Amino acid sequence: MVEASVEQLRNSPVYFANKILNVTLHEGQKTILKCDDRFICVRAARRFGKSFVFATYAAWAAVTNPNYRVVCVAKTQRQSSEMFNTIYRLINSSIISNSITRSTLTRIELSNGSIIESLPGSSYESLRGLTINLILVDESAYVPEDLFVVLYPTLLTTQGTIVLISTPGVSAGEFYRACQPDSEYVNFHMTHENAVFEDGTRLVAPEELEREKIRCGGEESPQWIREYLAEFTQAEGAWFNKNAIDDAFDLDPEQLEFGIPGRKYAMSADLAKEQDYTVIIVIDYTNPQNVQIVFHRRFNGKETDEMMRELYDAAMRFNIKMPYIDSTGMGGPIVSHLKTKYPNLNWVGQNFSNTSKLDMMTDLDILMNRRQLGIPANEQIRKELASFQYSKNQSGTIKMQGEGTHDDYPIAIALAIKAANVVKQRSGVTIGTSKGIIKKQSRKKSNRRGFV
Repeated sequence: MVEASVEQLRNSPVYFANKILNVTLHEGQKTILKCDDRFICVRAARRFGKSFVFATYAAWAAVTNPNYRVVCVAKTQRQSSEMFNTIYRLINSSIISNSITRSTLTRIELSNGSIIESLPGSSYESLRGLTINLILVDESAYVPEDLFVVLYPTLLTTQGTIVLISTPGVSAGEFYRACQPDSEYVNFHMTHENAVFEDGTRLVAPEELEREKIRCGGEESPQWIREYLAEFTQAEGAWFNKNAIDDAFDLDPEQLEFGIPGRKYAMSADLAKEQDYTVIIVIDYTNPQNVQIVFHRRFNGKETDEMMRELYDAAMRFNIKMPYIDSTGMGGPIVSHLKTKYPNLNWVGQNFSNTSKLDMMTDLDILMNRRQLGIPANEQIRKELASFQYSKNQSGTIKMQGEGTHDDYPIAIALAIKAANVVKQRSGVTIGTSKGIIKKQSRKKSNRRGFV
């Protein structure tokens, strides 16, 4: 009987939670813990008990596996500390409290040689080169994307496990990819319908959820759908329509290294210094109803001469006579140097103002909503488009930028659309938004979602 119980402890985190940690899990949490796949992705509602199920999993894995390394990651130090404290309390208040040989604010060492560490997503560089058995990423839709570049290699030699759990964020990035049915992850979609205990008691009372629904703006509100139904929605303030983004990426046009004779190409670039990114875009607009991004390049760390050479090479390979370059800030002097060094091309500098940026981003939005733009399947491009947001200050000025990420791709793509002139300038447009009305007297009514 003892041997059978030991076997169950090793093989069942649910059994371990009940017999060793003396905690009761609801049915949704049990379902997650019963999964023994290496790649697990959980899209869960707010107040589902995400951090608690993570803490239970971390305690079970470290206690039942000698010399095992568990790393728990959250977006901020506060979130990371809360999760870590939950893990510590679970173990320290249980019958195995004496297994803790050493503990700090971010590290627990156990008598079997196992280690549990917790850190914020901003400290991911400290993980580079480590060997890890289990990685738990809390609120994984909101951690830095570069974190995953560091995390995945740490599991190679151990053939370890990674678990992502989060409420949905933008429709882009690694968590969004992991949630797709064709990813390598086993997917769970958990709402409060799943947060029910064995005796039928709900984790959150229905009347509390009903109150939250009203506070969020009703059952059709994006906040309610995202936070409590755990569905991806368009973020408030998003400039581009989520469905239009998805459809543009579904086209996934073929990428070229050289232009095809007889085709029409336009090129643009958003320039940056070494620590930021320069993006080059080439579009094929031979058919204005089917514009395709056929070449894109994103790089940093290049000297100015190298950057200019990249621009010139791209223009020559696609026979571009008039490359459009963002001449805002550092771009102005570079455009001047390009004109001097490569005078055979007519370099066009575009200086962004509030008006010109609004014009160009509106053109790009129109083209996407008409389903006339094909974008290659690239997660960085998707994230920058999905995260591109706008706000309006008291004076009526519109501020547009990437929220939590770069916006080099949207700007470069919009500039290429301007270079091709595939969206004709008109007069009189009014943009209706969730935050009010933005009026601009420069073009006529369009079929952009939200235009009136």
